[in-house]
Amino acid sequence: MKYLRRSIIALVLYLAAFFNIERLDFQGENVIDLRSFVYILGLAAIIITLMLPYFRQRRLLVAMTYWGAIYAIIRLAFFNSVSFVGVDIYLSLTELVFLLVGVRFAHQVAIDLYDFEQAVINITLPQVNRQIRPLNDSNDEIQTEMVRSRRHRRPMSVLVIKPDPQSVNLAIHRSVEEVQKSMMTRYVVTSLTRVVADVMRRTDMIFEQPSSNQFIVMSPETNAANSVSFAERIKAAASERLGVDVLCGIASFPDDALTFDELIREADTRALRQLKAVKPQDTRSTIQTEV
Repeated sequence: MKYLRRSIIALVLYLAAFFNIERLDFQGENVIDLRSFVYILGLAAIIITLMLPYFRQRRLLVAMTYWGAIYAIIRLAFFNSVSFVGVDIYLSLTELVFLLVGVRFAHQVAIDLYDFEQAVINITLPQVNRQIRPLNDSNDEIQTEMVRSRRHRRPMSVLVIKPDPQSVNLAIHRSVEEVQKSMMTRYVVTSLTRVVADVMRRTDMIFEQPSSNQFIVMSPETNAANSVSFAERIKAAASERLGVDVLCGIASFPDDALTFDELIREADTRALRQLKAVKPQDTRSTIQTEV
C-alpha cells in the first residue's frame, strides 16, 4: 500500500510541476514556453497508460518509446519550420523530458494499482472451486465434446452465467469507485463458483472466463430446453445466498450454432438482452432466462 501511495504522490507532484512550469519567471522573463500540444499529449499519455493494460504489461521502455515517437512525429509534421538550434532545441528536449517523466510515473501507478487489486483479491476472496477450470486452458476438452456431439449427432448446450451489474450496488467514494467495483464484481463471480458447483451435474463442465466476469457451462447430451431448469436453480441459489441477480443465456448445438465460440457468442448475446429488457427497479424481483 505504501508503494501505491508514493507513486500517486509522485504523479500528482509531477502534474503540478508540468502544468505550472510556465509560471516560473527568471529575472522577469519566462524562458520556458512549452507548445500547447505537449500538454494535451502529456495528459493523453498519462490517462492511456493508466487505463490500458497493454502498457502496464510491457516494459517501461516500450511505453516511453511509443510516446516519444508520437511526440517526434507531431513535432516534425506540424513544427518543422522551427529550427533545431539555440533555445528551440532546449525547449524540444524539455518537452520530451517532461513527457517521458509523466509516462514513467503513470506506468508505475498502473503497476501499483494492479498489484494492490490482486493482493486484495488473493487475501479476501475464497479459492476457486477445483471443478471450475479456466476457459483458455480447456480447449482440448471442449473440442473433444464438440467432435463427439457432431459425430454422434447428439445435442449439447452452452450456458453463459454472469452477475447482473445493476444488482451489485456499492456506496463508495468516487476516487476508488472503479477499483472497488471491480473487486466487488470479482468477489461475486468467485462466490458463484460454489453456487454452480452445488447444482451442477457430474457430466457438466464449467469454465471460468475472468476477462468477461462470467462462467460458461458446457452440458453434453442436453438441449436448450433442458438447460432452463439448471439456469433457474442457479439464479434462485445466487439470489438467496449472495443477494445478487444472475443473467443466463443458453445456446444449443446444432440448433443455434455449430462451433463452441459461436455458441458462447449467441448465449452471451441472449444474456445481455435480458439486461436491456429489464428495468433497473425491476431487476431484484425478476428472473429471466433467454433461450
